[in-house]
Amino acid sequence: MNRLSTRLLLAMVVVALVSLLAVPVATTLADRAVLATLPEVYRARVQADTPLPLTLRWWLSSRRPSVRPAAVPPGAVDDPVRLRVEVERLVTFLGDSRAARRDAMVVGALVALLLGVALAAWLSRSIARPIAAVSAASSELAAGRFGTRVELPRRAAQPEETRALTDGFNAMSEAIERYEGERKAMVADVAHELRTPLAALRLRLEALEDGLVPLSQAEVRRLRGHTDLLARLVDDLRLLSLADAGRLTLEPVVVELGAWLAVASEAARDALQPRGVGLTVRGPAAPVAVRIDPQRMTQVLHNLIDNAARYAPEGTDVELAVANDGDEVRLTVRDRGPGVPEGELDTIFDRFVRGVRRDERGGSGSGLGLAIVRTLVELHGGGVEVRNLAMAEGGGAAFSVVLPAGAVAEAAGA
Repeated sequence: MNRLSTRLLLAMVVVALVSLLAVPVATTLADRAVLATLPEVYRARVQADTPLPLTLRWWLSSRRPSVRPAAVPPGAVDDPVRLRVEVERLVTFLGDSRAARRDAMVVGALVALLLGVALAAWLSRSIARPIAAVSAASSELAAGRFGTRVELPRRAAQPEETRALTDGFNAMSEAIERYEGERKAMVADVAHELRTPLAALRLRLEALEDGLVPLSQAEVRRLRGHTDLLARLVDDLRLLSLADAGRLTLEPVVVELGAWLAVASEAARDALQPRGVGLTVRGPAAPVAVRIDPQRMTQVLHNLIDNAARYAPEGTDVELAVANDGDEVRLTVRDRGPGVPEGELDTIFDRFVRGVRRDERGGSGSGLGLAIVRTLVELHGGGVEVRNLAMAEGGGAAFSVVLPAGAVAEAAGA
């Protein structure tokens, strides 16, 4: 496995093996070099009588000469000249052997040290390079250059840990860049949304002040409509900002879905009458207990119905249906309008995306209603979906809220 821990383990094993074998191998080679200076008869005798290290005995046993020591001629031991020569040769051999072993130990230690340093340098380089790259990229990111990314040279050869580190940094940098773009876009959108009703309100007030428009109940209602739009926009922005900060809390209780739906949809039906649009409600087939914040989920329901009513042709109904599918409850609001453009299906729940359709009759939408729907539903642990319906199904768009269901309640216990 290409993991940093595996590389470290292998490097330690290599260094340990080299440290254990470098000195014995070097001393054995030195001994063989010294033995090569002896005559054949002495060389064979020394090899036959000198014990070898266990780790190297098998290697040299196959290379020892098979010559047996020659018989010492009679009287040779009593020859003082020959004895002195052999003693001098023995002393010289022992001195050379000690010097060779000393040098061999130094060379073996140096080899082990150099190999350990080389492996440490290679490992430190493989570890330090991506860390240094991430550190430099972090400085760039802190300076406001959110497009900074880390590129690893020879990525396939890098350990998994370093690849995970750089991938995590790049993902973080990409997320920060995206959030910063959304923040700037939101500030611009908020300024635009606030400026429009404020400009209209200012013009009407200036007209009243100059006497160009008489003060009447109709004019008061018009001014009230602009202030209501501003108040709603501010409330929506506050709700979303609280959700982003993690300070938006729910007060969930267990409710019977059908009973809650009947109450929540009745208020929405009254609001649809001036638009010439009706509301059809199809509740769950059996009582279903769900744990929700009734006030927040009522806001979700009204936002979905209000969005559908803007595109529903006059004289048609907005349809609200609830289906219980085992572990989840699906609440769907559909209209008979032209549907959502295909390019907006993935962004329709984003902030300030109105999803303008061909026959929209205008209105005072802020572009935050569906964003609030998604935020509140996700706080409940659910999700949102949107799809266009085929003409065989009557056309239009269907917005669905999927919530985790509680236990299916009996009618008597609901």
